[in-house]
Amino acid sequence: MNRRPQKVNDLVLRNFITSIGVCFLITVFMAVMFGFDLEDQIFENQVSMKADELSESVQLDSEVKQTVSGLEMEYFQGTKGMPDWLASQIKPDWKAGEYEVFGGEHGHYHLAVRGNNEAKQYLIFNARPYVRSTKQVWGFVILIALLGALMLLVSIFFVRRMTKKLSTPIEKMAAAVTSHIPLEPATLGLSNGLVEIEVLAKAIADKDRHIENLMQRERQFNRDVSHELRTPLAVAVGAAEIIEKDGYKSSAFTRLESSLGSMRLLTEGILWLGREPDNTRCNAWKSGQYAIEANEHLLRDDKVEIDISGNRDVDIPVPEAVAQVIIGNLFRNAIGYTNEGTVSLSISERSVSIEDTGVGFDASPNDGAGFGIGLSLVKRLSSHFGMKIAVAAREEGGTTVTISW
Repeated sequence: MNRRPQKVNDLVLRNFITSIGVCFLITVFMAVMFGFDLEDQIFENQVSMKADELSESVQLDSEVKQTVSGLEMEYFQGTKGMPDWLASQIKPDWKAGEYEVFGGEHGHYHLAVRGNNEAKQYLIFNARPYVRSTKQVWGFVILIALLGALMLLVSIFFVRRMTKKLSTPIEKMAAAVTSHIPLEPATLGLSNGLVEIEVLAKAIADKDRHIENLMQRERQFNRDVSHELRTPLAVAVGAAEIIEKDGYKSSAFTRLESSLGSMRLLTEGILWLGREPDNTRCNAWKSGQYAIEANEHLLRDDKVEIDISGNRDVDIPVPEAVAQVIIGNLFRNAIGYTNEGTVSLSISERSVSIEDTGVGFDASPNDGAGFGIGLSLVKRLSSHFGMKIAVAAREEGGTTVTISW
């Protein structure tokens, strides 16, 4: 399952709020726990100090209790004077020290034990009236929440301001790249932004210029080569036509005529690689018929049949010369790999397929007779005009090449 793309603002803000929320919950929990623990420590220290004082200065008879001033503590000599519920909570083996006794509905007590086993002294203090109530705890939590919300709003303001400084230049760069605008920091207003963004924009701009220079050089080279080849090629084709009119026909002449046709297609293809694609379209059926007629002389005796089928009204989104280059190259290769059987051209609404019953391109025994520059040219022209090419082996033998758009 693909994840939806995220904006920098949303990503940073969501993670920031999540982290702040988690930290706030942890802080509130720790504060509440610390508050209760601090109360217990204070009560325990008060009881401990008073117990030490009384154990040194006061001597009481067994089973007698005394109310101690201050935090309303009670002092016992032994456990007989205690209420039954409290005496049952005290273990005989408790040594001198401080303990907590939870008396349920009777209260929450802090207990200090002094003396030895023969004359143990107990000072108890009911801390429940002095412990923070649930209402007070919630009031404390709400106060912390309000302070946290205020700090969160302030933090979100500065975080959004920070992420905007980061995301806005990136969005400008993406828009410039998409619309093919020169990616110059000064033009996009990035000169006074983040140093890293400005460096990135300059690096991409330099890379774009380098790529554009390479492409321009390649286009210029393609144009120069094509124009240089067209003149001698036109002379050679004219001479061949004159010889044909004179009635001269031989196998050597046939090979010459085929080679001139291949050179013409190659030259036209290279020339179109140096031009920007336009919206020109041509009839696929007409281009297919031309490819068949131009390559019929390559058939080996009568063992290979040629067939064309499909929709006669389909237009292929390329100029006619390009369609002839693409279909012609593929058709010529199909014939070259087929010793017997059929080579068929099928035209559908959004594709042109050439299918043969030959040995397949990868299994060809002819060195140097593969697609070579023909396939490379077909691939580059298809990509140049936004079309796709797919080559697949047939189960019963042979190959299917499909150009789709």
